[in-house]
Amino acid sequence: MPERIRLIQPPLVQPRYRQLTLPVVGALFASQGLEVEACDENVEDLDTSPVDLVGITCHVYNAPRAFELARGFRQRGARVIIGGTFATTAPDLVAPHCDAVVAGELEDVVEEVVRDARGDQLRGLYRASDAAAHKKPAPNAAPDWSLLETSKYFRFNFPLETSRGCRFACGFCTSGQLWPTPRTRPLADIERDLQAYDHGQVELVDVNFLNDADFFRSVLPVLKRAPIPGWLGQTTVADLEAPDLPERFADSRCRAVFVGLESIDADALKSINKDWNRAERFKGVVKRYQDVGVLVQAGLIVGLDGQNAETFRRTLDFLDECQVHAVSITYLHHNPGSPQFAKLQAAGRLHSEDWRDYDGTVPTIQPIGSSVAELERAVEEFLRQLYRPRSIWSRGVHRGTLRHPSQLAHHFMINLSLKTYYEESAADRRARYGGRRGPEKRLEKWLADGASALLERFWRP
Repeated sequence: MPERIRLIQPPLVQPRYRQLTLPVVGALFASQGLEVEACDENVEDLDTSPVDLVGITCHVYNAPRAFELARGFRQRGARVIIGGTFATTAPDLVAPHCDAVVAGELEDVVEEVVRDARGDQLRGLYRASDAAAHKKPAPNAAPDWSLLETSKYFRFNFPLETSRGCRFACGFCTSGQLWPTPRTRPLADIERDLQAYDHGQVELVDVNFLNDADFFRSVLPVLKRAPIPGWLGQTTVADLEAPDLPERFADSRCRAVFVGLESIDADALKSINKDWNRAERFKGVVKRYQDVGVLVQAGLIVGLDGQNAETFRRTLDFLDECQVHAVSITYLHHNPGSPQFAKLQAAGRLHSEDWRDYDGTVPTIQPIGSSVAELERAVEEFLRQLYRPRSIWSRGVHRGTLRHPSQLAHHFMINLSLKTYYEESAADRRARYGGRRGPEKRLEKWLADGASALLERFWRP
């Protein structure tokens, strides 16, 4: 009868970025009386010592590594449970590689999973079946941060969840499958989790923290009272347009918001079911927030049909004109097991079926209107121009950063970090996803942690 579980996080696309998954999942299993230990392959070697029960979380791009780990532990007599985003969106593809799949929120089934494991009767699939459960406040056990050796991660962030889900249904996003009904968390739980704050900016890990804007207005005083240097999170242009929010955000020490711009082309936005997200609306949002010292980072989807070198030149001009804080790109991809993947596969338009490529950093779809090679060259030139010193400087110096000089330092730190991130080769990422971490970049961590600590000192209330 297992009384101990080892939780494993396979390599992630951002390897030293502190995540909420292991502390929350660990707390849930501990609530059922199990002794919990954690191993994060992003920062430490795999622990292969004997254990009866193993839990692995995975995305599609690190699923091959998760399956390899599962196979090894099962050969040594352990029973293996796999959960996470890929297990939720494609449980049939995950099931052959483990003893049990958890699809969806673990909170709904953890008691049943542990009971069955103790009775040596694990089922193949555990999925919350009570629709009423998804109308309750979003659950979340108090994260057990003792499971992570936080000194091994960049000290930039402290993850916090205030809600789950999003009311929009963008064509590239899986949040609707992960959280079919958007819900908020009790304020008391949010305040409880903030009491564990140690360092970095509070990062709201919600897929859209403004999905329930009235609720989030009640969260803002909680963030303002907390002894933190600031917070950041992800939301939409539509949700940021409320006229009272810029000043409220600034007053609560919001440092930056990430907004999915995706494209400045109306037809491209329509193709991903996001045609309400107009470029002119984004431009107005950037100005209103950055004027009060809240930086705005844009997310772009690349690889959409019809994109070419001219598309990226126009996009670069637009972003420079907006003086957007920073830009993240994601190549359009659809996960194996999804209807979109099957359709592309049938049409012969999949450029890669290597799951390790499905992390958004390389093209997996043959676009219409250009070759994959042309697309890659255009994206490479776009990033080179975007993260050249002149562009970083011109986008960073404006009314908001002149009024809040520490935000200018934050701007430079984030842009240099993204420049380094986009310079990592696809081959290096694939090697990491295979469990080969490579040499530790101590200088990079020292510089990043030093910059974060300095900014925390300036920002601390």
